[in-house]
Amino acid sequence: MKIVLHPSSCLVNFTPTDDSIYEGNETAIISIGSVSGGGASESGTQSVTITITENESAPTVALSVSATSIAENAGSSLTITATLSGKADEDVTVTIGTAGTSTEGTDYTDGSGNLNDITISANSTTGTVTFTPTDDSVYEGSETAIVSIDGVSGADASEDGTQAVTITITDNESAPTVTLAVSATSIAE
Repeated sequence: MKIVLHPSSCLVNFTPTDDSIYEGNETAIISIGSVSGGGASESGTQSVTITITENESAPTVALSVSATSIAENAGSSLTITATLSGKADEDVTVTIGTAGTSTEGTDYTDGSGNLNDITISANSTTGTVTFTPTDDSVYEGSETAIVSIDGVSGADASEDGTQAVTITITDNESAPTVTLAVSATSIAE
């Protein structure tokens, strides 16, 4: 930026731009690059730092799921969504934890292995991961998977709202039955 100063004018306007993206406080350093003309030279303060105070609140994140139950043999997936309360200027990572009566990696995956963390890209408000049940031939009855927020990093974001979702995986195998058989109906003493 080149500033031309006239003897009667020594002011430069600095106007920040308001946006709806959380960036945290930012600084602008204005400094004298060079001085020329009229025999002028640099003296005194060579630069000033201006702090632009953020007016948006740091975003918060909540979880949701596209459905609360799925059949073990559904052949499809559910979508788990992490939603920010507002856009941020950097990625937000939501660390996922799991619990419940089912086992991650055995009873369900994200389609490629264990459930991965959810990344919400800069300037977005949502990120997703899939929840895919694993069909097996073992009767287990209905099982639950509790998917929760274990942590949040990036853009000063924090947890708020729904922090865990419970998914029921319904078994497609029938409960086993027991029958008795005997090799003979009588035997000599």
